[in-house]
Amino acid sequence: MVFRSRFWSWSVFAVVAVSFDLSVSFADDWTEWRGSKGDGLVGETGFPIEWSADKNILWQTELPAPGNSSPIVYGDRLFLTCAIDDGKERLLISFDRSSGRILWKRSKTYTQDDPTHATNPWCAATPATDGERVFVWNGSAGATAYDFEGNELWHRDFGVFIHQWGHASSPRIYKDLVIYFGSPGPRVILTALNKITGKTVWERLLDNVTSPPEELYGSFATPFVWQNGSRAELLLPLPGYLASFHPETGEELWRCDGLGDLTYSDAIVGDDVILAFSGFRGPAIGLRPPGPKETGNLTESHRLWINSTAVQRVGTGVIVGDHFYLCGRKGEIQCGSIYTGEVVWTHKLRQQAWSSICLADGRLYLTDQESVTHILNPGNNFELLRQNAMRPKERSNSTLVFSNGQLFLRTYDRLYAIATVPE
Repeated sequence: MVFRSRFWSWSVFAVVAVSFDLSVSFADDWTEWRGSKGDGLVGETGFPIEWSADKNILWQTELPAPGNSSPIVYGDRLFLTCAIDDGKERLLISFDRSSGRILWKRSKTYTQDDPTHATNPWCAATPATDGERVFVWNGSAGATAYDFEGNELWHRDFGVFIHQWGHASSPRIYKDLVIYFGSPGPRVILTALNKITGKTVWERLLDNVTSPPEELYGSFATPFVWQNGSRAELLLPLPGYLASFHPETGEELWRCDGLGDLTYSDAIVGDDVILAFSGFRGPAIGLRPPGPKETGNLTESHRLWINSTAVQRVGTGVIVGDHFYLCGRKGEIQCGSIYTGEVVWTHKLRQQAWSSICLADGRLYLTDQESVTHILNPGNNFELLRQNAMRPKERSNSTLVFSNGQLFLRTYDRLYAIATVPE
């Protein structure tokens, strides 16, 4: 059972600071879920491969409660969501990047019944920023935008979103829009707001994928923005199919059938293939990317393969060359062919893993539920480079963040800044 407490003290946090030269401008900010491009692929280099709770730690800050969301980074600020008081207070916390000091906390109160699973505390959605505003999605508690000083710019209430497992989808920014996916449950919406005013630009009710809140059915995925030639697309795995929507209008462009009743992982895109994976005991599919003018149901014309498997997937994977790398919920790391779906190798971790894989410096990074980060070489055979553990029994369901040679790891207890520290 995951530990959750309402008795964490706001006034007590520990910061272990190490002198480090940081400027306001950074090589690469990490502005959304899975990076500024949302794909988990890190363009910069120079990240550490060895750390522990007392090695290569720039600072650590205690958090008020457990959570599954990941931090985002822009310039000298970090932002992280967290819930206290059994979800009645939904927080956005701003941190100073150089020291881990908490700069401010802002909250939205939601006192109505809002169920979630013990392993998915409230505030599971990672925030997003455009460098001026920070966007937060709290399901039934609404969508809120703040400036970097913590001033509320706007707030929108979209109604009640209820499911026995809560929700997890994170906001996406596209041009002047911020896009939210409210799911799963009896009411499912995909909507885009003007990021400056908070006014609705478009809203699409997805009545075909609704379900009772107790039913094991629905999507927890985050939309992925894909530039398909001259056409931008919003890829979203849904129960039964992968869908593409126009991010400026919400119009459905195309779909490909073959997914199961539950989807958690985001779609991943390679040079000549798109992959989508179901959750609990559902299939995976691969399809040939459509042209920028193709629309409709593309199952017969574009689906390359469908692979039924018993793997339970939560985190999202990456494509490297001709292979995909993905970890199942119970800790089964798999390498497979992007063109056939055939599994090349499987390696079982000792712990379950819900986080997503990132690729940095040509290496795969994955953190399991015991906060152990496994660093692998991609290839035709399993090759473990390093395992970095934090404190014993320190849990984590969050995904590592990469920025300017530093890593940021959120556990259930702390937020860590990791970098190579000169001895």
